[in-house]
Amino acid sequence: MEETIASTISNIIQQNSDTLKTLYSFSDSWYIILPVSLIAVLFARKVSKVIFFILGFISSYVFIIPYLLQFEFAKELLDQVKNYQNISLFIFSVVIGILTYSLFKSSAQIAGFVLGGILGFEISGVILKLYPEMFNKIEILKNIDQSYIPWIFVVFFGLMVSIVITKSFDNVVTILTILISSTLAAFFSVFALENSLSLKIGENTLLKQNINISTVELSTIIVFSIIFIVIGFKFNFKKSNK
Repeated sequence: MEETIASTISNIIQQNSDTLKTLYSFSDSWYIILPVSLIAVLFARKVSKVIFFILGFISSYVFIIPYLLQFEFAKELLDQVKNYQNISLFIFSVVIGILTYSLFKSSAQIAGFVLGGILGFEISGVILKLYPEMFNKIEILKNIDQSYIPWIFVVFFGLMVSIVITKSFDNVVTILTILISSTLAAFFSVFALENSLSLKIGENTLLKQNINISTVELSTIIVFSIIFIVIGFKFNFKKSNK
C-alpha cells in the first residue's frame, strides 16, 4: 500500500518537476527552512496570519507599487515626499500586509455568497420544475410572485454559505498551513538526515538533487509528513477537542 502511494506521488513529482527543483534551490538553507516549517506546524493558527502579512508585504513591493507607479498621480505623490520615499513605501507595504488577511477573508466570503447563490438558484429551479405548486402551499411564500422565488433562494443559500465560510475560514487556513508546512518539514528533515548525519536512505537521490526520488526516500518523506500533520492537528486543535 505504502509503495503504491509512493509510486503515485513519484509519478506526480516527475510530471511536475518544477516544484521539486524549487525546493532543491533552497536546500543550502535547510537549517533555516526546517525549523521555520516546524514552528509553522506547531503554531499554524497564529503563524497563518503572519504568512498573510508577509505575502501582502512582498506583493506590495513586487506587484502593487510598480503598478501604481504607472500613474502620474502616484509619481507626483512620491515627488512630494522625495526625502522619505523609502519610508513611505515601507509604511504603505506594512498597511497592505496588515490588510491582506482581511482582504482574503472578504474575498472568500464574497466567493462563498456567489457559489451559494448559484447553488440556491439551481435548487429552486429543480423544485419549480418537479413540484411547480409546492410554493403555493407554503403560507409565507403563497402571496409572493414565483418569479421572485429563485432570488430568495439565491440570497438565502448565498448568505448561508458565506456565514459557514466566515466561521470556518481560520480553520481552513490553519489546516492548509499545517499540510504545506508538514510537507516542507518532512522533505528537509530527510535531506538534513542525509546531509548532516550522512545516513543512507534509499539511494540518497535528494543529495544528488534528482527529480526521480527513490521509493525509500519518498516513503520516508510521506511518513514524516503524516507524523508532522498529526502533531500539527494536536497542537492547533487540542482546545476544540475538549
